[in-house]
Amino acid sequence: MKYRLLFTIILIAYCAALIEVLVFKDVPPIRIGPVMLNFGGTHEGPPNLIPFRTILPYLHGEQGSVIAGINLIGNIILLVPIGFLVSFVYRNMNWKKSFALAFATGLVIELMQAMLRVGIFDIDDVILNGLGVLIGYLLFRVFSRMEFDEKQ
Repeated sequence: MKYRLLFTIILIAYCAALIEVLVFKDVPPIRIGPVMLNFGGTHEGPPNLIPFRTILPYLHGEQGSVIAGINLIGNIILLVPIGFLVSFVYRNMNWKKSFALAFATGLVIELMQAMLRVGIFDIDDVILNGLGVLIGYLLFRVFSRMEFDEKQ
């Protein structure tokens, strides 16, 4: 019971931080060597409603490997903790519920960005964010199996 409360608090704190970074974008630019990560500012333009329109050019290296890595891997990794933590809090999580959570989480983030005019709705970000949630759920399953196997 104590662990569940702890993971609930961590989940709420992580969601708040994630919304701050992805939606309100109140984060100063971060420089890592020659790479500048800028979460702030507003973006204008038409929404991307065509799946893989931005993912495929990144995978083909059209924007360069650093930019592609930051966009693809960043959109996935940021949401991995959600899938992992939700599985600790809600022990009856299964792959169907995880898939629904993955889609809903990415969709909510993109809709909030579009409605607040701090980003452009991009279905590819929904896909990548959802993939991150699913990876988090799968990591939870792997760790919980390892723990179960150790107890036997």
